[in-house]
Amino acid sequence: MLEQEQAKTGSPESKGQSVSESLGYLIKALRPKQWTKNLLVIIPIIFAVKLTDLKALSATITYAALFCLASSSVYLVNDVIDIEQDRIHPNKCKRPIAAGKISIPAALAFSFVLGSIALIGSFLLRPSLALIVLLYFLLNVLYGRVLKHQVLLDVIAVAAGFVLRTTGGCLVAQVPQSGWLCLCTTFGALFLALEKRRHELSILESQAQQHRPALLRYSESLLNRIESVIVPTVLICYILYSFLSYHGQWMMITVPFVFYGLVRYQLLSNEKILTGSPEEVLLKDRPIQITIVLWLLAAIGVLYGFIPQTFHALINWLDSLTVVRY
Repeated sequence: MLEQEQAKTGSPESKGQSVSESLGYLIKALRPKQWTKNLLVIIPIIFAVKLTDLKALSATITYAALFCLASSSVYLVNDVIDIEQDRIHPNKCKRPIAAGKISIPAALAFSFVLGSIALIGSFLLRPSLALIVLLYFLLNVLYGRVLKHQVLLDVIAVAAGFVLRTTGGCLVAQVPQSGWLCLCTTFGALFLALEKRRHELSILESQAQQHRPALLRYSESLLNRIESVIVPTVLICYILYSFLSYHGQWMMITVPFVFYGLVRYQLLSNEKILTGSPEEVLLKDRPIQITIVLWLLAAIGVLYGFIPQTFHALINWLDSLTVVRY
């Protein structure tokens, strides 16, 4: 009876937990694997060719770390709000708050501390950065209370969170916001959110409506039709972003990596592997990891002149070997 009562209230079995176990559950509740999403904060400084600006780089890394605290603060609140729905989910029921390993008051208190550090730290870096974090908080509160229950608006809200990350990255690095980068981020995030809905429909089946009422209006055919628009749009936006950049045709060599990443993700989705959690794909799927590393190396090589300079040097060297001169 005691265990049932604890499960209902969300209170932890604290008397049977050591300090190290409690700390472990707390760290798990922060969802550190999902911090990979905050790498988007670093993308603008890479594409603005400012990696050698140590002041901007340090500020960007600091802001990315603060955004990790902000996102963890949001995850704790969301887990408290969704505690009953998470308990009927085959995977989310293992989360510390849903499993009764961390009490609701403790989760909310720690969320407040993390959120305060993120806001104050961002303000000290640059006041406008605190506004981005505040908007991120408000967006997630609205999502948890209203938008997650509205079909299509739920995935749009998720995409907006990703756009806020890139916007913050532009502000902290003091580089202009790129419309093409914003579009790539928006449609890329929509694709990931739709894949997550597909995964939820697959694993929850008859319990889908209980976990998330909006899932009742999603279907395999609807998701296929939406993705048939979203996926080509992501690729076209990235192609235009690359071609219209300062480095033009050279950036086009990064397009095949983006194309492969998209179709690889769809392959995993078709095989019902991992795609309910993008961070799991990033951390576990080796082809995706290799693709991202190669894409980054190619992009940095072009943006910072290594690839064009090496190519021209190679061409000049080969031409110098020509025996017959005209």
